[in-house]
Amino acid sequence: MSDGSPLSSTTEKNQKVWPWAVAAGVTAGAAALGKTARWARQQTLPAGPLSPPALDAEVETLEMMEGNARFYFREGTGRPLVFIHSFNAAASSFEMKPLFESAADLTRRPLFALDWLGFGLSDRPDIRYRPELFQRQLRRFMNEHVPGAADVIALSLGGEYAATLALTAPFHFNRLVLLSPTSLGAKPNSSSLRYFLVHGTAATGGFELFFYRLAQRDRIRSFYERQVFLTPDDVPDELVDYAHLTANVKGAHRAPRYFVAGDLFLDEVARNAYAKVTVPTLMVIPEKPESTVQRFERVKHTQARNQQYLHAKRLRSGLMPQWDALDRLQPLLTDFLSK
Repeated sequence: MSDGSPLSSTTEKNQKVWPWAVAAGVTAGAAALGKTARWARQQTLPAGPLSPPALDAEVETLEMMEGNARFYFREGTGRPLVFIHSFNAAASSFEMKPLFESAADLTRRPLFALDWLGFGLSDRPDIRYRPELFQRQLRRFMNEHVPGAADVIALSLGGEYAATLALTAPFHFNRLVLLSPTSLGAKPNSSSLRYFLVHGTAATGGFELFFYRLAQRDRIRSFYERQVFLTPDDVPDELVDYAHLTANVKGAHRAPRYFVAGDLFLDEVARNAYAKVTVPTLMVIPEKPESTVQRFERVKHTQARNQQYLHAKRLRSGLMPQWDALDRLQPLLTDFLSK
């Protein structure tokens, strides 16, 4: 208890302030150490762009306010075929390579593959990545570079953006294929705790250091083995190698930070896009997805709400059937896209 003297009052104030001062000092120290470690790590990273490109095709540029996005293009005749990769820590158009190469061998159609801003050969600006940015990128890409209605094949979260554009601008689409589309599980993709952890550690450089620890070849392979493919033997070495390459350049952590935080998933896309799309759409989902990171409990209900346009096929594969089940996937795509 205070005796009322000025000295006693000052002591009490100091006791109250001291814990906060310690906390502030620890936070500042952690920030300084994080910045130092981050600076040291950045000195070891190449600036990019990556070499070689992911696909054997011309690389062209889509200029945006935030930076330059890149896309691959192979000339041809007939209906365009567009490939859209997913979002993850090491995403790029390399994910779509088996399908792009197969189409290049079997058809003379114009082929396109888009690298999202922040991934692949596209710039990695230090900006706030939001769904509106990627919706604008896809819309401009289709408006300015893809002639007429196209067949579009989109992977995972990339399918959310493709389906949303197909709903609002169906004239860009002839048919749409969604490989392992996201937001079809019973639980939501977002988490408040994850959001605050990811963005909270970003200020001290913690997320960046964590990202580059996870972006090592053995950890990338482990992720594919445990959460994407059904067995370790299904994981292609070339996919791991390119994922390691694309995730280890300056700025590679920036866009994935927003993906990991859950910021890039669209609002109720199963109800607001998949169930309302008005172009013929095929969902290809794993037959037994229990060993993967995604769930698909809402497929049946979503399909029932849009029986005219939305169809689903289950395939014995992981989340990337273009890699581990191409022989089973290709006939499905040929049949669907030839109609």
